[in-house]
Amino acid sequence: MKDEIINLKATNGMIILYEDRVVISRKTAFGFLSQGLKGDKVYFYKDLSTIEYRKPTFWANGYIKFITAGTKETNQKLGMLGNTTKEALEDPNTLILRAFNKEVPEKSEKIYNILMDKIKECKATINVVNSTQTSTADEILKFKNLLDQGIITQEEFEKKKKELLG
Repeated sequence: MKDEIINLKATNGMIILYEDRVVISRKTAFGFLSQGLKGDKVYFYKDLSTIEYRKPTFWANGYIKFITAGTKETNQKLGMLGNTTKEALEDPNTLILRAFNKEVPEKSEKIYNILMDKIKECKATINVVNSTQTSTADEILKFKNLLDQGIITQEEFEKKKKELLG
């Protein structure tokens, strides 16, 4: 797709980052074996709580796990010599990052940083919108109090309310 930023093939699937979302695709051989016929998982950055990440090394696999509200916790332990637990392989929110591949550690770190920046950017936007809404609501409430006290008329209140709500 045209808005794709970066992708990475993992042991049990593929991660694809877009401008507004991340996709976990299981359209790889081992992705199919570990997850079956499940479709792609799509997470919009605004819906992600955080990312759990362990960078793969030459000696041990790593992983990237997407955490949203209501995510079921699974054991992401990696065994001796970097092998992966069955539970981690079957977790639909986790991609196992293969050790022994020179490209994976660097690319996975880049993906992790992009993901965290996108999540932070979305959370900041949501906070600005919420604070603006709170300020507008507070302003309307102030004018409602002035109306109730008889300081302004109903017409003045309606005019100001309409102005504040745009």
